[in-house]
Amino acid sequence: MSGEFALEIVDASISRNGHAILRGLNAGFAPGLVHGVIGPNGAGKSTLVKAALGLEEYSGEIRVLGRDLAGLTFRQRARLMSYVAQATDPGIEFTGREYVSMARYARLPRFGSLSRADEEAVSEALRITGATQWANVPVSRTSGGEQQLTAFTRALAQGADLMLLDEPTSALDMGHELDILELLSSWVGGGRGMRTAVVVLHDLSLAARFCDYLTLVVAGRVRAQGTPAEILTPGMLSEAYGVEVDVRQLDTTKSLAVTPLRRIDDHSKGRTS
Repeated sequence: MSGEFALEIVDASISRNGHAILRGLNAGFAPGLVHGVIGPNGAGKSTLVKAALGLEEYSGEIRVLGRDLAGLTFRQRARLMSYVAQATDPGIEFTGREYVSMARYARLPRFGSLSRADEEAVSEALRITGATQWANVPVSRTSGGEQQLTAFTRALAQGADLMLLDEPTSALDMGHELDILELLSSWVGGGRGMRTAVVVLHDLSLAARFCDYLTLVVAGRVRAQGTPAEILTPGMLSEAYGVEVDVRQLDTTKSLAVTPLRRIDDHSKGRTS
């Protein structure tokens, strides 16, 4: 890999019980951008993210910030990448601050404790996201939206330059959706071209508004990569999702609004098989 990608996946394949999930997938994610990963249910989007984190066994090659993922220890991976899942475990009894502080452990020496710099990184992340308001409350006693903001805060505090997010807004109301995606966009924008986000999204209108670049995954392969205007076309989306769509530019945000109109293909369109 050259230095042009923060994350590069080369000919990656993953199978479970003889069932192909990813099929020779190739994708490159340039630094300094918010990358959206879109596609039908079952296409392999979440598997792509988990493979990049080293949580799935794969064939092929994955490179993270220029380094071969297979040669990295878990501690090294945690210094390079942070992760936000679809939902936070609602049973977590640690306070918000304690939970966020755990993100710094990968940077500590063995048996080490948090330094002043670590504590400051945690406090700054809490301030940026507004999670200071419930920082001393057990995570289990906060709302779903607050829990997801706490998880995002933890990813910020980790201090990695690559953030992977797997449908982080899927269970959130509109207000919390905007909170997460605006914070993500601001984080990448404040990184002077060094920070990169790869986020799986189902809402194509939100993807159009907040993502600089989109990767369309269909049946375990990358169908296309490009700007939202290049990917979110009626023809491309109809082929991928089996649904007739209306795509319009909004005057208010200058981004695209995608509205599904009717199904034109069977329900298994775009799934791996």
